[in-house]
Order: sequence, then structure tokens, then C-alpha cells
Amino acid sequence: MSPITQLEIPQATGFLPAGAGARMFEKGLLLRFKKEIPQAIEVLEKAFKLFQKNKNLLGMAYCQIELAWLYGSNQERARSEKQFREAEDIIQNNPGLYGIHEALAHWLHYKGLLLYHKSEFGSALKLFKEALTFCNPQGMEAAKIYDSLGVHYERTGDFHRAVRYLKASLVIKTHLGELLHEEAVTCQILGRLYLLYEDYELAYQHLKRSLDISSRLKDEKRKVALNNELIRLFLRFGKEEAAYDLIRKTRKECQIRHLKIQHGMTCFYEAYLLFRRGDIEASQKLLDKEVFAVFNKCQYRKGLAMAKRLNAWLTYSLCPENTGAAIALVGEAIELFRWENMIDEVAKSHYEMGKLYHDMKNDKLALASFLDALKMAEENGLFYLMPYIEDEIFRTHETQWREIVNKRARHERIFEKRHSLLDTLSELAPEANDSQGIPFLVSLLKVGQAMAAERDLDKLLRLIQQETERALNAGCCMVYLYDADDNTLWAPFSDGSRFSAQQGLAGYVVKTGEILNIENTHEDPRFNREIDGKHEMETENMLCIPMFSRKGSILGVFQVVNKRTGVFTVNDEELLAAIASSGGIAVENAQLYQEQKMTFDSFIETLSSTIDARDPITAGHSERVMHYALLIGEKIQLSDQEMENLKYAALLHDIGKIGVKEEILMKQGRLTENEYKHIQAHVRCTYDILKNIRFERHLRDVPEIAASHHEKMDGSGYFRGLKGENIPFGGRILAVADVFDAITSRRQYRVRMPFDRAMTLLMEDAGQHFDPDVMEMFLQVGLKNLLQVLCMDLYQGVDRADVGAILAQIPEDLTIRNYLELLNNKRCNAEQEQIIEQFTYLYHLNEVSPAD
Repeated sequence: MSPITQLEIPQATGFLPAGAGARMFEKGLLLRFKKEIPQAIEVLEKAFKLFQKNKNLLGMAYCQIELAWLYGSNQERARSEKQFREAEDIIQNNPGLYGIHEALAHWLHYKGLLLYHKSEFGSALKLFKEALTFCNPQGMEAAKIYDSLGVHYERTGDFHRAVRYLKASLVIKTHLGELLHEEAVTCQILGRLYLLYEDYELAYQHLKRSLDISSRLKDEKRKVALNNELIRLFLRFGKEEAAYDLIRKTRKECQIRHLKIQHGMTCFYEAYLLFRRGDIEASQKLLDKEVFAVFNKCQYRKGLAMAKRLNAWLTYSLCPENTGAAIALVGEAIELFRWENMIDEVAKSHYEMGKLYHDMKNDKLALASFLDALKMAEENGLFYLMPYIEDEIFRTHETQWREIVNKRARHERIFEKRHSLLDTLSELAPEANDSQGIPFLVSLLKVGQAMAAERDLDKLLRLIQQETERALNAGCCMVYLYDADDNTLWAPFSDGSRFSAQQGLAGYVVKTGEILNIENTHEDPRFNREIDGKHEMETENMLCIPMFSRKGSILGVFQVVNKRTGVFTVNDEELLAAIASSGGIAVENAQLYQEQKMTFDSFIETLSSTIDARDPITAGHSERVMHYALLIGEKIQLSDQEMENLKYAALLHDIGKIGVKEEILMKQGRLTENEYKHIQAHVRCTYDILKNIRFERHLRDVPEIAASHHEKMDGSGYFRGLKGENIPFGGRILAVADVFDAITSRRQYRVRMPFDRAMTLLMEDAGQHFDPDVMEMFLQVGLKNLLQVLCMDLYQGVDRADVGAILAQIPEDLTIRNYLELLNNKRCNAEQEQIIEQFTYLYHLNEVSPAD
């Protein structure tokens, strides 16, 4: 298609005839603007049906494009792509339809936006510019594309071009005057941009205009978000009274409307204001009570990171000697910002860390931090940050600052080799003595960064112990957790040993909350010598420090023993106290996550077993499918996150059978065509159920994986008819696991299919039904592991000890492929014949119940 003239294209979406469909469509857009995504999807789906009923092809295409965007931003990739494909079909098949070029521009624009969110910036920019050639340059679609271009150029540091595009967008939207919420969007983006580049008057003007429109549209979430933007503006502009007045008003609105995250952000700004005014204790109290409490509960990482960065300054202000804890908090903030891919905030955090080091009179580490921040700012186009960073470099190291200025003037590269803060710390560590504390800071920074990201309690404790041993040059470090229910201490990840909290030095610390530094444990009557016996060591000296929760209750005890050079010093006490302070928060978070995960696992397992229980013969199917899928996943070496998604998807893949009629589900023999279609509908039902479960962010692929286990590589599967690599990889694994269990399980009307025949059927279907790569990995699964799953549900009366003894004789390295080769080998030796005999016995063991 070639670009068309302005006269051929209507304004905005005027090509949609007035009617119920158009009104429903506009309502859906307004709900999307208000970030009420589930409601927006529901309304747009209704609009699509109305357009479909009236055979309005353009209306259908627009609805599909909007839905594709909403599904895509909601991590429902398969649904998103399907909507995009169907909209594209309408556009390509109707080139002469009035308004079709505008729809094409809309399609290209939204495709570009999804690419942009995947950080494919070059491809996205190309689509934005291509979209402009197909739309009215004075229409609403052009204005929206200008918004996207403005955001892109702001990201690349081209402030003037960003402003130019956004101003052009605002002119169009103001002139059209038909969609006020669109004007509010551009005003908000422009306001943030002007605030970033410190044009406070224009920032206020645009943010206030966006706020006024949002108030008229009764968009409460955006109103509160804009209030927080204005609070930030007032704080940057030095208008503290105006900021405080707006904080009080916004806190009240958040409480009335139960907007928790927004309330947390408002309280964060209030805490920052209190810090600026020197009321450190009030700021810390507000941060602990209203900010950390909310952000931890909501798992709002951006807010948590900002709060930790402020908390670093509060910690340092309350106790200037506690430098390690302050630096660790900034390190945790950096890791959280990295998790959220917020490079600008990572750079700001390195800048803040540099200022902390400068206040601590450690200019070498301050300079390393500032250089980290400057390099990030240059590489990511954060030019508004660079003057501030360079001013701090001037204060810290004038010679280095002069070199940067000279290189910039000569257009030379400023950074030939990255030299980070950790590089500097590591270089200083070997030559530093205890009074300098450099080795401590290396380990503290590493521990802080790791603690920010680690949620597995065992891994977290192992990491803390390893780094603490290294930092304090100790023979051993143990972290004991306190169980208040039975007043015991226990070591989770090591040997799991548990002892009374009334015993030993650790028990004394739990009871008193004191820090103990014992130079000679043999002379201290409180020392429990049974611990030495359990750990096969002799304790000579010890440092023991309590670990507290946020509320001040005892969480556990850090116990470091046997200093390799001399005894533990006051500096050691300070470092361990800093680690214990941050460690307490990390351990508490990990315990909370573990409890939530156990509850969630129990919920998922109950759902799964409830479905399987409808048919006693197929009971255990979902659990077996999970185990088969995970065996394949291990061979493919999926990540922990991918394995977790696969696990839950497998357990829940048949949950849609809750909607299958009992008489069809329990029917023996062949199903009719209508009955088979009814059974097939369970997959769509599975998806509809799972998409309404609030999975954590890292588990959002579960609905897609679970709902794709009946898709086939050649596209003949259901319920979407996906083909090849469009099928989620986890779904391709489930397909193999599900069919294998189906044909190797006992049914009312048949015994297990012979193993070699079952495997032949699977292998013959590789390429048409199954992914050949997944099938190959299944063949590499250990035969012993497969048998353990096959023997999970033995009938009562079967001698389990006998089964275990037979399993123990199956070689660990024998794979399914090896076994199939044995079956085809007519010259097996006695050992191989025995393996075949043992496998055959176990495979058919469950076919007939002893009660039959």
C-alpha cells in the first residue's frame, strides 16, 4: 500500500457509524485509560460482537487491535497474536474499505508498542514511522503515534525532539477536542518530561491540566498518581508547604478509595520531606509503618527500592558509624531497580551511593560510584543526570573531573574500560586493614545485592553464611532461626538441627537480645559443648548477634566462630550487626514468601486432585503429568522459573474438565462427535478459569501453557489451532507428558498399552503432533525416574518394599532410549534380560487390583 492523501481519511475514528458498537468501543477505551484492564477487555469484547453482528469490518478490526494490545500488555501472548493476525486479515482483504488506511496505521502503531515493551526499540521505531505514512497527519492516530515517538526520544536523551513530537500531539488532540482522556495522557507525559529537565513552570502547567481532565472524568487512580507527580515537583522546586498540603489531601483520598500502592508512594514523599526537614526519627517511623509495610505486601519493587534508598540516608543520619548498613541498603535498591529494568534509577542509586561514600570521607569509593553513575547516564541517554554527577566528581576528584571535561571537548571516549565500585573495592581489599573496613564493604555489598533478589530461604541463608565467613575471616558462620512456638533454634539449610533456646550462647542472645563477643568459649559456662559434637569442630572464640524482624521481635541468631587471625574485633561486631540488620528483613521476606508459596501449592494441589477425583480411574493423572513434564524440563535444563511455570500448568491443565458432563467424562468406549467436541471445550474452559487466578508475575505463563497442551505442531490441535513455535514451549512439553500418561494408564475399558508400542506411537507423531526436540529429550529421561512415576499410585496390598528393591537395581544412567534399544536387541546378556523383566513387572504391576 502507498500513503494516501489527507482528504481520503476521516478525522479520528469518525468512520465508525454511530450506534451501540461505537459507544461500547469508546467506553472500552475510557476504561483502558483508567487502567481498569479486565473491565476494558470485557467491554471491548462486547463491542466486537456488536460490530460482528452488524458486519462492521473496521469496527471489528479496531476492537481486535485494542484487545491485542491489552492481552499483550497482560502477558497473554498467544491471544494477543491471534487478535493481531485476525485484524491484519481484515485490513489486507479489504483494501478499498473507507478508513482502512487509518486502521492499518493503528495496527502498525500497536505492533510497534508491543515491540517497544520488549526492548526491541529499533524495530518499534521503524513501525511508528511507517504507521505515520498511512494516517491523517492531523488525526487522532497521528497524535497517538507522536506520543510514542516523544517517549522514545526522551528515552534516548533527545529532549528537544521528544518535546516537539509531544507538542504536536497536544495541538492535534486539543483541536479535535473529542477524547479528553487522550489530551490528559499527553499532558502527563509532557509534564513528567519538563519535570525531568527542571522546567518547573511548564511541568506544573501540563501536570495540572492532566489532573483537571482526570478529575472531570472521575479517574481516581490517575488523579492520585498525578497528585504524587505534583508532590514530587513541589519537593524538587523547594515548595515544601505546598507539597505538605497536597500530601495530606492525597493520603486522605487514598485511604477513602483504598488505593494502597498510591498511598504508599504519598507516604514515601512525606517521609522524604521529613528527612529534608531534619526530623529523622519521624521519617524512619513513617517509612517502616506506612511505606515498607505496603510495598512489601504488594511486592511493589520500584517503591521498595526508592524506600530502601531513602532508608540508607536515614540509617546513616541516625548512626553515622553504621556505614555498612547504609551502603547495603543502597545495594539492595540497585538490585531491585535492575529487576524492574529501571536503568535511570540504577544510575541515580550509584550517584546516591557516591554521595554517601563522600560523606563518609571515602573519596576513592565515592569516585568509583560516581563514575559508575556517569557511564550509565551516557550509555542510556540520561543527559539530565550528567551535570549533577559531574558536579559531585568535581567535589570529589578535581583531576578526574578535568580529564572528563577535556575528553568531552575533544569528542573522545570518556570510558575506555568499565571500572565499577566493586572493582575498586576488590582492588583495595587485599591491602586494606580492619580499620579501613574495605573487605567488609566488599562482602556487605555482595550480601546486600544478593539478599535483594533471593527469595529461597535455604539459598539466602547459605549465601549470607558464606559471605559472612569471608568478610569476618571466620572458620564458620551459622544462622539459627528462632521458633517461638516451641522456643527452639534451628539451622534450616545445613543439618536442620534443632535445640532448646534455653541452651548455649545462642539461647542467651535470644533471651536477652545482647551482642556477645567471647574471646575464649572454654571459659564461658553458657557455652553448649554439644553443638561442637554435632558439627565436628572445636569452638575457640565466637561472635553472636541477634537478628530482628521489622517489628522488633527475635527472628534468629548469627553465630560466627573461630576468627582465623586473633579474636573478633569491634569492627567485626559492626559489620555483623549491619549484615544482621539487612539479613533480618531478607529472611522475614523469604519466610513470608515460603509461607505464601506453601499455601498456594496446597491450593493448586487441591484444585488438581478435585478434578482428578471425579473419575477414580484417572485419579493422579495431573500429578503424573507434572512429574513427566518436569523430567523432560530437567533434561532440557529449563530455568527454575520455567520449571515452576511448567509444574503449576501441569497440575492445572485439566481444570476445565469441571465443566464436562459427568456421563461423558465417565463414558466407556468411543465418544460421538458431539461428545468429543464437548470434551475438547475443557481446554478453553481451563484458560478462562486460570486467567482469572492472580498468579505472581513470574508465573503469568501458567494459563497459556496449561491451555496449549492439546495444540499440535502441524496446527491441527485445539483450542486455538496454534502451529509450531507459536505453541508455548511448556505446552509442547505438556503435550508429550499428557499423551504418554493417557496411553500408559489403566482405564475402565483397557489395560496399559505395552510400553514399546506406546513409545512407537509417540515417536511416529514427532513433527506432526509433538515437538521433535521435546520428544528427543523425553527419550533421554532416566528409565528409573520414569518407573518411579509409573509406580506412584500402587494398589493397597502391593508390597512397596519389594517395588523399592526392584527399582534400586535399575541402573541410574539407563535412559528410555537405551531401554528401547535393549528391547530390539535379540542378543541381550543376562543382566540386560533381568532389566527388561524387572521393568515389565513394574510397568504392568498396577493393571489389576488385588481386590479385583
